[in-house]
Amino acid sequence: MGATTRQQEILEELRRQIRRLEHRPARREGLLSCGRPEVDALLPGGGFPRGSLCELRGGPASGKTGLALAALCQAQSEGGLAAFVDGPGELYPPAASSLGVNLSRLLFVRPGHIPRGGARDAALPGLWAAEVLLGSGAFSAVAVDVSLSGLSSARAEPLLRRLRTAAEKGGTVALLLCRPGAPTIPAAVRIDLDAVRLRPSLRIAPDEESPHVA
Repeated sequence: MGATTRQQEILEELRRQIRRLEHRPARREGLLSCGRPEVDALLPGGGFPRGSLCELRGGPASGKTGLALAALCQAQSEGGLAAFVDGPGELYPPAASSLGVNLSRLLFVRPGHIPRGGARDAALPGLWAAEVLLGSGAFSAVAVDVSLSGLSSARAEPLLRRLRTAAEKGGTVALLLCRPGAPTIPAAVRIDLDAVRLRPSLRIAPDEESPHVA
């Protein structure tokens, strides 16, 4: 089965699931709280901007998944739906529930793997799924955990721009979970997380326009 056929199957299944939603909520503007006041206080405006791509970057046990789940929980508390694209297949849904996420209002997507292309193409199913979810307008927030390490910067750039465009179209907060060494993300907000630190602090990278929390 080629990548194109696999892509079509993934997208059609996601569209089917989205059609099953009872209604499409009104488009929200402004900011979404990340669910943690100490982090909101560091973000420009006090939250994640809706209709944008936000990057959470950190290694294992850095807290990026917990922060993403806190934001999804906050989106649900406002009456919205949330989705989580779990590329590595490592998220345990009961653990998300224990953090306050309502699993009945969470679309959990675990895309399959493309049989050819190896690590180079491993991120593609998750990115395809994320693009559909973000552009649908049905979700207040979508967390995307895919490994971009197999993609060159030249190949990753157009794919990430498509995610950003889809988030803008759907008015959705896109939370992209990245590991150190991943390609540069065209994000409105970037948060660098360190497992050693108790809390992040805000810094503005001198050679980039996007705000960082480090």
